[in-house]
Amino acid sequence: MLSFEIFLIILIIALYVGIIVFLDRKGVLKRYNISLYGPFLMIRTEKGKDLIYRLSRKKRFWIWFGNISIVVCFVTMVAMVLLLLWQFWWLGEHITKEVAEKLPGVNMVLIIPGVNPILPVGYTIIAIIVAIIFHEFSHGISGASQGLEIKSMGILAFIFPVGAFVEPDEEELKKIERKKRMRVFASGPAMNLLVSIVCLLIFSFILMNSVSVAADGVGVRYIVKDSPAQSIGLEFGSIILEINGSKISNIDDFFVAMNKTYANQTVPIKFYKNGKTFNTSVKLADKYTFTKDEKDRGKGFLGVGPTTGYKYELSILKNPFNKFPGSFLYLYVMPLSTFFNGYNPITEPYTKFYEIKGIFASSPNIFWSLANAIYWIFWLNLAVGLFNVLPMIPLDGGYLMQDVLDSVLERFRVKKDKKEKITKVVMTSISLLILFLVIYPLLLKYAYSLLH
Repeated sequence: MLSFEIFLIILIIALYVGIIVFLDRKGVLKRYNISLYGPFLMIRTEKGKDLIYRLSRKKRFWIWFGNISIVVCFVTMVAMVLLLLWQFWWLGEHITKEVAEKLPGVNMVLIIPGVNPILPVGYTIIAIIVAIIFHEFSHGISGASQGLEIKSMGILAFIFPVGAFVEPDEEELKKIERKKRMRVFASGPAMNLLVSIVCLLIFSFILMNSVSVAADGVGVRYIVKDSPAQSIGLEFGSIILEINGSKISNIDDFFVAMNKTYANQTVPIKFYKNGKTFNTSVKLADKYTFTKDEKDRGKGFLGVGPTTGYKYELSILKNPFNKFPGSFLYLYVMPLSTFFNGYNPITEPYTKFYEIKGIFASSPNIFWSLANAIYWIFWLNLAVGLFNVLPMIPLDGGYLMQDVLDSVLERFRVKKDKKEKITKVVMTSISLLILFLVIYPLLLKYAYSLLH
């Protein structure tokens, strides 16, 4: 299955490159002001330049923002490098066949909706558009506020739009004061991080505060096929309130109540489902029939997987800083739950455990669509911001590090020619090291199976 996915990705990319090269040779791309940048398409336009120049008039604000951005980027850069080094150490110490198999494959590290199974197509496209617009506009506005000329703007595409760009005058960018140039580089990822924080605050403290648990009981995580639970209409998202007259508030209550029952016993049951409360009765099965364990013979069996996880998860959704950093990390890796465990707290059927209050009470579908859109804007902007601060050319973090290294060498009075050579060697080495650390999990995943 994995080899087929890789083959399909390679085939799509090969077809894309073939078509683009053909159109370029025929002059079609040039006719529409499109040029090739490696395998990427650069679609240029003059539209939007006036807006950038107007926004850049608040020079003091953008200088202030640029200075803070430099600090934020370097702090985040250090944190990301330490995280990559820790990941390298941890995988080296704990790698096994099982761990290697669970590592993300090529398709799961590409931010391509439709190829990456954890990315919902619609929400991801919206989030990518927001991320690249804020990233590139910030570069452009910061540059224009410090006197840089904006040559053009446009979209960077690879099969589909993967970014935007604001093209300053390269010669001017090289000549301007180092600190001004660093402000330009830092403003993009810092803006992505800012947008991410704003979206997180909206998601958690505004939207999720309109959500509450639908009923006080124990949720149904799954239904055993052909079980008594299935026969009375219990399903994922239902909440069991009472069994045989016993109130069910937690997992212990559920098992205590079930342990008092026996096979073929008919017991009353009360449960919540899709906004309604049901009072009915159910004839329990023999637990041995389903488990084939002798100790279960004669015991009553309903056939549900009980859970109260949705209560804990809602508390995290409402305040991801309560048990920082674990709660925040959980919120960020929620999409992986969809892929590995088949659920995500803000998508159906998991949302059946919750009810909406306030202005969206009568339109929960609109609420959850809005919540998902805000969540994915938060998720993508954080991913773009964190990745771009890495000290690797041609990322923004790489250029920031290059300027810092250049400044250090100047203080030691290194001659210009020698300084350029040292900077190039050091930055190439750092870039290759960071690239290796980034793709290390992929190398382990595929190399481990081949070597073992």
